[in-house]
Amino acid sequence: MRASIDAMLPRPRQARRQSLSAIGEAPDRVSAEFRKRVRVDLAAQDWYSRFDEDSLRWFRERGVRMSDMLLGHLDTTRAAGRDQLIAQAETLGREYGVEARRHGLSLGEGTQAFLFFRARFMAEIASVARRRGLASEQAALLFEEADRALDRVILALIAGHQST
Repeated sequence: MRASIDAMLPRPRQARRQSLSAIGEAPDRVSAEFRKRVRVDLAAQDWYSRFDEDSLRWFRERGVRMSDMLLGHLDTTRAAGRDQLIAQAETLGREYGVEARRHGLSLGEGTQAFLFFRARFMAEIASVARRRGLASEQAALLFEEADRALDRVILALIAGHQST
């Protein structure tokens, strides 16, 4: 009898993460704010000074593409679209690892460089949550999704670095 009654009771809905656009945040704006955060602190990084202008351009162009893919991943609600974008970001992560090693960065230094960008990306996600006044559950879902995506990219970077 209890099981029958329990079956009729409403179940708490599992919250679904909303896309960035659905919460009123344009991915282009998030991308621009993220790039500003990076520019402010980049020159102070030890590994940054070890690259020539051509190498910096290579990393910058791919970094912009990667952040756009990660933001696209957060802005897409369809699983197939999210999977495709994160797979492309992982490919760039592997390329980053290969190039970092080719330019003489140790795995630790390559990881340190990635963590520099990761911290600024997550800080911008926190700004989105504050700007939009997200409820704690929605903010947590957004952070979890961004964190999982970035974990996949750093693992790809490590694999790329170790593959050469």
